[in-house]
Amino acid sequence: MSNFKRLCLLSVAASGVMAATATAQSQNYYSREKYEAVLDRRQPAYDPEPIRLGAFIVNANADASVVYIDNVRASSTDKESDTIARLGVEVAARTNWNVHEVGAEVSAFRNEYIDSGDESSNNLLARVRGRLDVTRDVSIGAAVFAEDRTESRTDLANSVGLDRPIEFTRVGASMYANYQSDRFRWTNFVQVAEEDYDDGRQIGSGIPIDQDYRDNSETVLRSRLSYAVSPNLAVYTQAAAIDRSYDQAQFLGGDFRSRDSSGYTLTAGVDFELNALVRGDIAVGYLNEEKDDDYFEDVSGLSVDGRVQWFPTRLTTFGFTAGRRVVDIGVIDSPSALQTTFGARVDHELRRNVILSAAANVSSYEYQEIDRSDDVNDLSLTAAYKVNKRVHLEAFARHIGRDSSGVGVFGDPSYDVNQIGVGLKLYP
Repeated sequence: MSNFKRLCLLSVAASGVMAATATAQSQNYYSREKYEAVLDRRQPAYDPEPIRLGAFIVNANADASVVYIDNVRASSTDKESDTIARLGVEVAARTNWNVHEVGAEVSAFRNEYIDSGDESSNNLLARVRGRLDVTRDVSIGAAVFAEDRTESRTDLANSVGLDRPIEFTRVGASMYANYQSDRFRWTNFVQVAEEDYDDGRQIGSGIPIDQDYRDNSETVLRSRLSYAVSPNLAVYTQAAAIDRSYDQAQFLGGDFRSRDSSGYTLTAGVDFELNALVRGDIAVGYLNEEKDDDYFEDVSGLSVDGRVQWFPTRLTTFGFTAGRRVVDIGVIDSPSALQTTFGARVDHELRRNVILSAAANVSSYEYQEIDRSDDVNDLSLTAAYKVNKRVHLEAFARHIGRDSSGVGVFGDPSYDVNQIGVGLKLYP
């Protein structure tokens, strides 16, 4: 072989090596876009187009629906039915810059009960956020938010006998800092929020039902360090901490008790998108919550957090979720509960503009300090029809059921609630 041929072969080989190296360096090891979920698929002929206002892209819609409910107060006895008219608007704006981003979201909804006026409520949300791309590898961001909401009658904290659902406000701020370079990714998040609950009243007598014991400040920190084994698989470790401080003590067991607590969760997990038509994020670890007051027992045990999607065809997406964590559900004599949840969902694209969905979620709550457990089932069916870019229709049915057991159960908080309705979304 001549020197000229050797030089040519060496040049080709070197070019191949450099190309492969460049490809590896530009490879996003955390891209999870190999498969497209039914609800994420763009349909240009039917999906609304955003409004462009200078440097901003704005998405907005008006929402109207009518819902029949067979058990307004989520009661086991004396069930009352009613019709709910729901009206609302949502507006979200963000900049279209190549780097950095500023955005805001605002929503306002009114639930108007035709016969049971005391059940009517408003739900308001406002959020402003920003992101600064420090370098190609580093980004930081922050957000502030405020909510004015009303708890659903099906929430665990709503005791039997309230004349109307409890209203509360939630305000706070969050920050994050993310780093990603080739195979390594490090994400960090911190949030501070305050909740303030309005007092309720007893049906008939009007006697106040104090909710001040639920007012609290909460700080959450979370950090995750990931390593991409391949473009399809990453492993990670995650640590999270939470601190809850309540505005006032509550009288329990003959003395004033503090509900303040601090806890942490340590987990290890995998983040993947495999050739077997599966994508997901699964983490397992250890959770711990310590109460400041020795009157209450600490909580510890297994932590689970998982989300998996399966794509048997382009037209069908299955989703599965599982979780186990400590929550404060607002019950006065139980400062926390172990919540275990399992969920499944299927979305099917019957036509490009017709989506059928079914979902089932099962949750169990093991109350601390009292002998009580709750099992909650949430089942739903939805059919969405995109008439055109500006008009979308929806029909839905939902069943929510709760079964409470144990000697610590006060009254009969078990219930079954069924809803059926139709909705209309209009886009500008």
